[in-house]
Amino acid sequence: MKKFIWGLFIIIIIATVGIGIWGFIEAQSAKKQSQELEDITSDVLKLNKIENSNTEISLIEWEDLANGSSLIGKKLEKNPSIPRSLRDKMEEFFSAKPSDKYREAQYLQVLLEGEVRFNLKDQQPKSKEQIEEIVKAIDETQNEINQKGLSLGPEYNQKMKDLEKETASFKTSCNDIVSKTTSDSPPTQLSSAGMDKAMDDLKTAIINSLNNYVDLQDEIKREISGMATANWVIPF
Repeated sequence: MKKFIWGLFIIIIIATVGIGIWGFIEAQSAKKQSQELEDITSDVLKLNKIENSNTEISLIEWEDLANGSSLIGKKLEKNPSIPRSLRDKMEEFFSAKPSDKYREAQYLQVLLEGEVRFNLKDQQPKSKEQIEEIVKAIDETQNEINQKGLSLGPEYNQKMKDLEKETASFKTSCNDIVSKTTSDSPPTQLSSAGMDKAMDDLKTAIINSLNNYVDLQDEIKREISGMATANWVIPF
């Protein structure tokens, strides 16, 4: 009986040592893999959160991601040993979405620039010339969106329809005022609340979408970083 107990004890010790060595080897492999993943993704995982108060965003990081995602996806396919959780997140991130997100970022940038030019939150009465400049800025912004072929996914349809409706109504009101006033006429109070809210709603929806994507990027970066710092991992 004692021999059996001692034998079992020795087997447990050997198994424990073996698992410990195995886990250490796996950790070293994970560190190497982490470095490889960082080398592959370092040029594109550079997205930053967008604040509602931003008046502009940097598009270059979104463009780099859209241009590089296809190549990175192919490299990931050749690396079957990536942990399942990380692989799922990376496959989601480096799918067709980067191009969609780049278009969203471009659309948002045009909205932000338009928002500054329209200055709809300024409730001070406007002269005829100021109203004409606002209408001109709206037309130029709409033309820019069309010329660049910018579009948004179906999830934005309702908010885009609301903005189109409010913009058309606001422009009609402005043009009506312009047609009835002269340069010497007193400034007129504009009713811009509807268009202003519709722009804010669409802008916020795009920002939330882009920031959710940034959150996924940050999760990927944390998991890759965690692989680099582990000294031992569960080997099975």
